[in-house]
Amino acid sequence: MRSIEDTLKLISSIVDSLSKNDEINIALVGGYGAIAHGVERTTADVDFCVYTAIIHEKDTSVFTGLFRNALPDNFEIKFIEGSKIMEDPFKHDVIFIHDKSGEYPKIDIIVAKYKWELEGIKSAKPLQDLSFPVLPKPYLIAMKLKAGGLKDDYDAAELYELLSDEEKEKTHELANLIHKEKKLARLIKPKKVKRTREDKDQLL
Repeated sequence: MRSIEDTLKLISSIVDSLSKNDEINIALVGGYGAIAHGVERTTADVDFCVYTAIIHEKDTSVFTGLFRNALPDNFEIKFIEGSKIMEDPFKHDVIFIHDKSGEYPKIDIIVAKYKWELEGIKSAKPLQDLSFPVLPKPYLIAMKLKAGGLKDDYDAAELYELLSDEEKEKTHELANLIHKEKKLARLIKPKKVKRTREDKDQLL
């Protein structure tokens, strides 16, 4: 299996080639986005969030066609409209990319739907060893809060522990914007330590 770095290089090269005609804004999100920021967890998929005028002025299917033409022959690509993906609370359009040779992991490209997502993508920057832009922590937490899965909740709580005061302020602003402030408060609430009763049968 190719490394995450190889996958990022593949997507970066395609985005660079397509950006010659229209600017494409893209950032690493999902599990690998959380890992890039320092969260200890594993994931099998590589997720991106993208915005380009091609999509919003024409159609996601048009962008999908351009992306398909830029991919090597061993890849299959499929586009599904957000309205048809019932498990996605965002109702994003998603482009699914599968390597028939099995060398690369599953790649999902999520089409940005909200202004705050675009704001996050445009402020994304490479992190340390990764030359690919990663969605900033407050915006990644917002996406995790909206997604609502168990792993998403874990990532949101773990990412919050890594925030600066300024990032925390932005995170609460975004959580309020997407109506997830109560959920955020629950996830970051200090856990009570349960005290176990002494087992008298173990005494000398």
